[in-house]
Amino acid sequence: MRKTQQSPELSLQLAADEAPASARALLQLAAGQREQHGDERDCYSTRHWESSAGTWCYHTHVVANDQAEQRLEQLANIFFNAATLSVQPWYPQFQGGTNQTAQHPLPEGIRQHQLALAGFDVGLRTPRYYRQLISLARPHDHTAVIVARSISEGRPLPGGAKLAYTLAPNGEVLHWKNGHLHWHHICCTPGAGLLPTVPDRWLINLLRAVKLDQAERRTYRREALLWRNWLTGDELQPSPEDIL
Repeated sequence: MRKTQQSPELSLQLAADEAPASARALLQLAAGQREQHGDERDCYSTRHWESSAGTWCYHTHVVANDQAEQRLEQLANIFFNAATLSVQPWYPQFQGGTNQTAQHPLPEGIRQHQLALAGFDVGLRTPRYYRQLISLARPHDHTAVIVARSISEGRPLPGGAKLAYTLAPNGEVLHWKNGHLHWHHICCTPGAGLLPTVPDRWLINLLRAVKLDQAERRTYRREALLWRNWLTGDELQPSPEDIL
């Protein structure tokens, strides 16, 4: 029997209810990637077919060495509040955003929720904005998970912008061990907002199926390497301390 594909947007209630399961899925993907790719000098970007999303999910893993244990908490807060930063040093295409506290009960395993609206220049005529529920989980002392799922509630888009969507699994996993801080960026998007929802998914799937997703893969890898350079001091401004 064919699985029902995920909706591009969920209600706040449904997104909050699904956050614990999404966090566990991200955690499992990250653990598998670390086990498979043991060389901490490299940056890995892979993809797998996500049947419930009806498209591919991209998973990029990079490691910053010589990081203090306290840096995990700091980076978890930065990623949780990424929509409100003046700049995202690891992603120059970020164009700003807003967030607000989600007045919603926290399910087991989730520490915080917030509603976020963030915009990006993706090389098209108009910026793409993501309207999401951001959920923070801390399953272990040395691990943080940030789930990001598109929702139908929240602030309106700026004029001239288009909405883009993230499905599950989508978010960040941070893991610290023996001075090594791992960042897993897991991204599951059904299209670029070029067409209405269904044909947009068909278009992006066609491009991905015939391996015309090189630009997308380069974007994820560049983002990961910029993050590592920024965190290890090769990119001095702004420092993690500056943007908290």
